[in-house]
Amino acid sequence: MKNIILILSLIFIKQTIYCQKDVVGIVDYQNIIHNENGVSFANPYKLYFNNTISFYEKIGNPQKITSKVSEEVREGVTTISEDKVMESNTPMNYYYTNSSANELLFRETIVDKLYEVKDSIESISWELHAEHKKIGEYNCQKATAQYRGRKYTVWFTTKIPVSHGPWKLRGLPGLILEATEETGKFEFRAIKIDIQPDDKMVQKKLSKPVVDKITDMTTYKKVLKNKFEETRAKIQSSLPRGAKFMTDCDVCPDPNNFNLERFK
Repeated sequence: MKNIILILSLIFIKQTIYCQKDVVGIVDYQNIIHNENGVSFANPYKLYFNNTISFYEKIGNPQKITSKVSEEVREGVTTISEDKVMESNTPMNYYYTNSSANELLFRETIVDKLYEVKDSIESISWELHAEHKKIGEYNCQKATAQYRGRKYTVWFTTKIPVSHGPWKLRGLPGLILEATEETGKFEFRAIKIDIQPDDKMVQKKLSKPVVDKITDMTTYKKVLKNKFEETRAKIQSSLPRGAKFMTDCDVCPDPNNFNLERFK
C-alpha cells in the first residue's frame, strides 16, 4: 500500500513539474499592410515568448509583396521584391507584455517621431468557432473578436499553449499564428516557428525594456488622430510645385482606415 502511495505521489509531482515548465519559443511573422492601390508591404517581426511574457520586435524594413502568401507552406513562400522601401534608421518598433505584472509597453515611430508608450493588457472577448485548418504542421482553430476599433479573425493552435500572438493580439488558449481584420487592410502571418530555441537568448529578449521617457495613452491617441494629416502634409511638401495629394479617389488612403488602432 505504501509503495502504491509513493508511486502515485511521484506521478503527481512529475505531472505538476511538467505543467509548470515554461513553454519557450520564437516565431517569425509578417505584418502585412494592403493599400487601396493594390500594393502590399510586409513588415518582418519576431515574437519571443515564455508562458507569461512576450516580446514582439520589428527586425527590418518593409518590403513589397509581389505574390500572395501560400496557404500550404509558410516558410520561404512569399515572394518579395528585392527593392526595400520606406527605409528608416530610427529604433525598431516593439511590443512587450507581461501578463503576471499586467504590463504592456510598446515603441512606435509615428511620422518620424519615436514614442514609447505604457498601455494596459485588455481582456479581448474572443468568440471561438468550430472551424479548423492547418497552418504548416499545426492544427488551428478559428476565433473572432473586436479590439481597438477593428474586428479580427484569427487562427490559433493549442499545440503551443501560450496566450500570445502578433502585435497586441492575445488571450486565447494557444498561440495565434494568423490574424486578419475585416477591412482587409491589415494582416499578420506566422512564417517560421521555433519551439526549441536557445533558452538563454530568449530569456534575455524577455527582459523588461528600459524606457527613458514614457508616453501615456491619452497623448498617444492624440498623435494617432493627427497621423493622417501630418503624413499628408509631409507628402505634399515633397511633391513638385502645383501637384496635389489626392484624398477622394478610389485608390487614395482612407483617413478612417489609416491607423491599426482606431480610437473614438
